[in-house]
Amino acid sequence: MGKSSQNNLVAQKIAARVAERDSWSTWHTATPSEVFGMLRKLGFSKSPIPPPAELDKTFPVQTLDWELIKTMPPQKMAVTWIGHATCLVQLDGFNILTDPIFSKRCAPTQFAGPARYRPTPCSIPELLEQVTLDVVAISHNHYDHLDYNSIKALVQHAPNPLVFVVPLGLKSWLQSNISKIEEKHQIIELDWHESHTLNKNENGNSLEVMPVPMQHWGSRAGFDRDTTLWCGFSLKSSSKNQSALFCGDTGWFEEVKEIGDKYGPYDLAMIPIGAYDPYDFMRPQHNNPEDAVKMFNALQVKTRAVPIHWGTFQLTREPIMEPRERLVACLEKEGIDKNKFAPWLIGETVVLDPSV
Repeated sequence: MGKSSQNNLVAQKIAARVAERDSWSTWHTATPSEVFGMLRKLGFSKSPIPPPAELDKTFPVQTLDWELIKTMPPQKMAVTWIGHATCLVQLDGFNILTDPIFSKRCAPTQFAGPARYRPTPCSIPELLEQVTLDVVAISHNHYDHLDYNSIKALVQHAPNPLVFVVPLGLKSWLQSNISKIEEKHQIIELDWHESHTLNKNENGNSLEVMPVPMQHWGSRAGFDRDTTLWCGFSLKSSSKNQSALFCGDTGWFEEVKEIGDKYGPYDLAMIPIGAYDPYDFMRPQHNNPEDAVKMFNALQVKTRAVPIHWGTFQLTREPIMEPRERLVACLEKEGIDKNKFAPWLIGETVVLDPSV
């Protein structure tokens, strides 16, 4: 099949997924007037960001425990929050990095756009010096999830070949924008429910990576809306029966229950809780904390969920610490042990033992 035919087939598959999302009762595509009204609200009513000295007390960035991370036994799982939706997931000896963004801004340029108000706990060279990455999973092409500078640094500095797993349409972006990426590394492009299995020669373990539906959208330049796919990632180990779900970016949708029924229960889930106000506009695309708790229940999370997509960039107008406060309040109201979905700190590593 020629490249043109392949591109047409990918476009057809993406269009089918867009139609599937559009059929969901919880989805709404904003009109231009709604977008303009939302931008006006954001422009005039964002909450002030506390000064760094105050945040260092109320929301400190943890120093990474490299010894813990490097000596994680295969029978346990771990997740380390790097910030926003960037997590280092350790599952049965595999190291998976999700939606890496280490840049100062999540924007087309580093001169303007939403700036990081909490620093990363490490740089990419530091991470690669301490950890041998196996997989980089990218959920969609928004600037706070697909960061050019971070992908370029991973490609340049990784001492070993990486497997980049992306949803439909993003392989061509990586090929066009990241020079010589496929000379050393591999790009695996998948549709929802398609899987790719990685084998690890040292111990014979394998890891299944599968994009799963989420309620969101894609665009990089404004005029290219929904020309690429978006997803979450189901991660499963064959030998230890360990499982994790990275939700990427999503609003609550009823069909998420099908993911829990079909692929769950999950030992670990990384669920977004922020960037939701004004909620009447953001609801289709971003969870609020109450939506995140609904998702926690629907996904049948066995051991631990960790809140992501907050505490790093001010993308919407809610006070920056409000997501964690509302999450705790909602867990208490629903009678859920807060330790199963507790807010945590950038740089913190959470260790799970799925066998318990």
